[in-house]
Amino acid sequence: MSMSDDVSNLEDILVDEEYLNNAANNGGMELDRPVRPAPSSSLSPRESRRASIDAYDAREDHFGRDNDNEEDEEDVPVDLQDEEDIQEDPVSSDEDEEDAPSQLQSRNVLTEARTPSESHAALRSPPRSMSLGGFSVDDEDIMEMNAREQELLVNIQELQRQLSMVQIQTDKPQEEIVPPTMDARHRLIMVSNRLPISVQRNETTGERIFTMSSGGLVTALNGIRDQVPFIWIGWLGEEIPHDEQSKVREKLAREFKCVPVFLSKEIAARYYNDFSNDILWPIFHYVPLPLFRPGSEKKFDFRQWDAYKLANKRFAQAVNQVYREGDFVWVHDYHLMMLPSLLRSRYPQCKIGWFLHTPFPTAEMYRMLPVGREILEGLLGADLLGFHTYDYARHFIAACARVPGASTTPKGVELGDHFSAIGVFPIGIDPEHFEDILNSDATQKRIQELTVKFAGCKIIIGVDRMDYIKGIPHKLLAMERFLSLYPERCKDVVLIQIGVPSRTGVQEYQHLAASVNEMVGRINGRFGTLTHSPVHYIHRSVTPSELVALYNLADVCLVTSIRDGMNLVSHEYVMCQSQSCEPRREGPGVLILSEFAGSAQSLSGAIRVNPWNTTDMANALGYALELPLMEREYRQTNLYRYVKKHTASFWGKSFLADLEDAVSRPRAVVKKLVRLPSIEVLGAYTRSSHRLLVFDYEGTLFDDPASGPSQQRGSVAPPKPLVKRLIEALANDPKNTVVLVSSHERNVIGSWLTDRRVGVVAESGYFYRLPNDDEWQVMTEDTDPSWKKVVRPIMQYFTERTPGSRVDSKESSLTWHYGETDPIFGPMQARDMQVNLEDVLCNLPLEVVQGTNRVEVRLQGVTKTLLLDEILKRFQPDNEPSSPTSRREGLSPRQSRRQRPPSPQLDFVFYAGNGVEDDELFLYFKEHAELARKEEGPTQPSTTPTNADDVPPPLSLSDSVCALSKRANVFTCHIGGSKTEVSNPVFFALRGDRYYLVFG
Repeated sequence: MSMSDDVSNLEDILVDEEYLNNAANNGGMELDRPVRPAPSSSLSPRESRRASIDAYDAREDHFGRDNDNEEDEEDVPVDLQDEEDIQEDPVSSDEDEEDAPSQLQSRNVLTEARTPSESHAALRSPPRSMSLGGFSVDDEDIMEMNAREQELLVNIQELQRQLSMVQIQTDKPQEEIVPPTMDARHRLIMVSNRLPISVQRNETTGERIFTMSSGGLVTALNGIRDQVPFIWIGWLGEEIPHDEQSKVREKLAREFKCVPVFLSKEIAARYYNDFSNDILWPIFHYVPLPLFRPGSEKKFDFRQWDAYKLANKRFAQAVNQVYREGDFVWVHDYHLMMLPSLLRSRYPQCKIGWFLHTPFPTAEMYRMLPVGREILEGLLGADLLGFHTYDYARHFIAACARVPGASTTPKGVELGDHFSAIGVFPIGIDPEHFEDILNSDATQKRIQELTVKFAGCKIIIGVDRMDYIKGIPHKLLAMERFLSLYPERCKDVVLIQIGVPSRTGVQEYQHLAASVNEMVGRINGRFGTLTHSPVHYIHRSVTPSELVALYNLADVCLVTSIRDGMNLVSHEYVMCQSQSCEPRREGPGVLILSEFAGSAQSLSGAIRVNPWNTTDMANALGYALELPLMEREYRQTNLYRYVKKHTASFWGKSFLADLEDAVSRPRAVVKKLVRLPSIEVLGAYTRSSHRLLVFDYEGTLFDDPASGPSQQRGSVAPPKPLVKRLIEALANDPKNTVVLVSSHERNVIGSWLTDRRVGVVAESGYFYRLPNDDEWQVMTEDTDPSWKKVVRPIMQYFTERTPGSRVDSKESSLTWHYGETDPIFGPMQARDMQVNLEDVLCNLPLEVVQGTNRVEVRLQGVTKTLLLDEILKRFQPDNEPSSPTSRREGLSPRQSRRQRPPSPQLDFVFYAGNGVEDDELFLYFKEHAELARKEEGPTQPSTTPTNADDVPPPLSLSDSVCALSKRANVFTCHIGGSKTEVSNPVFFALRGDRYYLVFG
């Protein structure tokens, strides 16, 4: 269904036609409204009044009392936040007192005269269907209250207002946020889709005229312009001929410090209009993509995706032209989500931040995007990813949990060896700018003119771009319902709706504008008169003075966005209400804000509504128009303090400060590996005479790309003939001892490698067959499999409740694989299973191991490290036996070793593995080499660094270290995986009649 169909059907969804028709048939008379439930008969009149008075305490739960010990937002886990709880307590500085509106100053309640009717209006309760959190009592209770009780309630409200003013006066000055210290060598590079440049042509000469335009980003940079030198990179919005590009580039760099990105019309149309605005924008605002556009080709076109990637590369090239080491790069919005990874690949130490100015949808909604994973991987090249609200950040983290190899926490996402921090930064406005406009002569004159024009009317203001996410039809339907529910308001309430044209050439937007025009005409035709129109619709932009004047006069600002990243109209309205003390009305107006706008999570003084609930919005309008003065002042105080503090400049400084923190903290626990020195390895191999070569089989000698994520690499495939032949050739060299380590069962791996000169380890160390041995040995004396009767039911329980999981049974272990399950639900089940298993098996000689996409239960003391330690003991100079940890089936390892001839010391050791589980082995061999050379003093190290440097030594090396000569060359190599630059598997090269190891 297209967007136009949604708009045309909106009335059928939201409007109760029968109710409206009945209202019309009754000549506009008010219909019977829903009867409020009577007070419970179990309560006495006094108890009922007491409950009504106690309801006052609930107002603090809605408005949120200011907390002097406000915690840092970064310390709050993202995944524990609820939308209603994520509100920032505004704190003003002492300097704000001078700017505080005069009507908010304390006044003596005893000098304020109130008529009985005013007191009654002050206590009028909100509609029963709403949970607005304001002070309210039942009409029935009001009639029973004596004058003293009413006076107490009024005094309580006044004291609450005075308390709020005292808090403003005693607030501590906010701590100044200092952006990163930069100089001419270290600058800020701003990258956005559009440059803040307006392009016009001189009608006489045809020359292009460039002027700086205004906007949120420009405002944010104005606050840090003196502290942070910056360069702005972006697209001009039109195609520049190739012969003029050099001149335009020089002019923009000289006059505006801007670098233009030049795009052809075709690329710009596919990148900007088709992909960014027709694909990404709808999904990010919860509008699903239709499979087909009526009368056209398929909606999602991979040519548009190719254009999007190409445009991002053009932006990366523009950054390359000006980037210098130490610069900060700040990328903006959904148009450039591939840019962070492009910059990271070229500049590994680049300081990159990215901020999204729209909502980020839920993970389920985002999954609709065919290239969603590629886009997320592009974003995860940034050091800091910023969002407007905690909800958006939480949705992003949930989406990243489905990216293969990504590890998520509430603080960020790790992909490979790079960690991207997540931050929440609600954007603001420039309060001083609106205060200056409000105090200007033009605005004050316009306020006087509009005051005369709308004398005696309550004004509701709506300011929106003509976009389907702004909910203009929802607003008009709410106004229509309001006039039906409150017919007495038809002549004294007016809605002024400003609809700024947007994307007028797009069919969906044309249909939206037509629908709005039709609805405005219908409402005015039904409820208007010759002298009064309830809806004034302006379908154009208005001047700043006109807009600020309307903001200042409005009694209610109605924001009904169905999805909005932030919506700064609410902030602008609050600032323009700061001097609302005209004689025609008392005090500030009221902000009614959609709960689907990002600012709803920050502006705690607003009345939050659901734009899809037309009746509740109509009742909210009625409630807001009758809200007493003190209640409006209290709400405005909270709103004003927040908007005054959280400005655009505050937003920019906060992001840059957090970006500096993100790049200054340790990059990751995992260290970057260096490429194995192949020439050095081959030279040491040639010079040595006693070598030990140990290879991990799965993922090292064999890589099966077809295997699923829950499968061990190469789990069902035998070695390729070439690999098998080369292994046997290595084993045929009398100087070599070759051992293959596998997780397969012994009968499987044994059937593949029948050459007895090759040592084989099965089930990751439980069984092993040494070179030139015919029978298998086992690592532990305990071979009783009865423990499986305890473990298997637990694993089966989770298997039945986790689609895609399976249980793998071996002689030494039981393994639960969950790699093919839901990427979020599977790990959750794995953690629960591990807790259950550890509780049950705490007194048994078993261990529970959490591996890659698996949970394994195995016997204690069965590891690759212990087994290789046993193998190395065979190479002690005197072949002195040590306490065996394994036994031979029919012949003990001690007896077996004594029957062999003495083994010489090793002078070359090589181990290659591919998994995190091999880190312990990497350190094991490194420790052996260092201890073997210790007596000769410092020598040139011959081991390559691995990501296991921080793993503690697994066991005592006193016995097996004697197997190495003091000049032994020990090499370890991590094959494959995302945490190392070594990405090619081991292969072999033939030189003459000798085989050599070669590594990619």
